[in-house]
Amino acid sequence: MTGWLMKVKITLIILAGGLLQGLAMSLFLFPHDIPTGGAAGIAVLLNYLFHIPHGLSVWAVNVSMLFTAVKWLEVRTFVGTLASITVTSASVMVFDIIFTEFSSNLWLDLAGGAVLLGLGIGLLYKYKISNGGFGALALMISIYRSGNPGTILLIMNCVIFMVTASVIAWEIVIQALLCQFISTRIIDIIYQYRFKSLPIAAPIYRFRK
Repeated sequence: MTGWLMKVKITLIILAGGLLQGLAMSLFLFPHDIPTGGAAGIAVLLNYLFHIPHGLSVWAVNVSMLFTAVKWLEVRTFVGTLASITVTSASVMVFDIIFTEFSSNLWLDLAGGAVLLGLGIGLLYKYKISNGGFGALALMISIYRSGNPGTILLIMNCVIFMVTASVIAWEIVIQALLCQFISTRIIDIIYQYRFKSLPIAAPIYRFRK
């Protein structure tokens, strides 16, 4: 695949992954204060405590975490991750405006949001694109330790779940864990399928040595 076709493909992957994540958060998960872990979990807390819009707080927290790791990232990694973060956050803001109401069935929303979230993050990981926040760290560990990024992400996110639940409601722990269980299984399936069945594309995610 030629260079410009690969760039177009990566751009489309970033757009698709960001849109799927934004839809999952805005329409299904955030209305119930269900944290998706990491930066998004912190965003739920900021919205609950200070009424900061989800899209804005997701972007601010993710970008802040990205800049803390900038010295370890190559330029194209930084740019790709920043693009992924921006698309996701912009999607949340747009969907918040378009969809002003959501289903009253918590468990159906949780399941739908978890599936979309897993598809979005899994699609990005499939081409070694970070979705920002704790996802960057999970992907880095998976590359260097040969682990499943979804499982690594689940462990780190549990800390955020406990903090969120202690502030809002303890039921959120169960909801968040169930959401993560579904989404991380999808992430791992997509990630593993790529390396077993598909040719490996040139990764956008690189670290400085």
